Order: sequence, then structure tokens, then C-alpha cells
Amino acid sequence: MNEICYEKVIERAGKHQILVFVHSRKETARTGKIIRDMALAKDELHKFIGSQSETREVLQQETETALSQDLKDLLPYGLGIHHAGLDRKDRLLVE
Repeated sequence: MNEICYEKVIERAGKHQILVFVHSRKETARTGKIIRDMALAKDELHKFIGSQSETREVLQQETETALSQDLKDLLPYGLGIHHAGLDRKDRLLVE
């Protein structure tokens, strides 16, 4: 299922915002990390954040303000997570 999810995400990455719905809060971060790790392994991470240094700078600045460690792990790669268990500040950051 993760492979299918990754393929669907990578088809649209860089063209549209993408939401992936999962069945639990824990799976939210886990799925984000799987997508990140697969993009790194396949050298396709550039499809998420491109080559613009401004984008990377903004992501890095926002990463420093995040409270969730899971969000801190994903934001630099152009990925975010959102669920009711996140602090309100982190949810607003992702939104």
C-alpha cells in the first residue's frame, strides 16, 4: 500500500498540493516518513521542494518553530502532517 501511495503522490508532486488520509494519528507521521524515505532512496526529493533556495529557506525557518518532532523531521523535505493530536500552532503552520 505504501508503494502505491508513493507512486500516486510522486505523480502529482510539484504540480499540486496533495493530501493523503490515513486511519490514525500515528500512521500520519509514519506515512509521511515512508514517503520521504522513498523519495530519498529514489532520488526524487526534488519533486517536492524543487531547486529554489527560497523555498528551502522558508521550510528551514518554519521547521525551527515547529513543536512536533515528527513535523520537524518532515518539513525540511516539503512534507507536512496534520491531525487533531498536533499542537494548534503546528496545525496552523501546516495549514
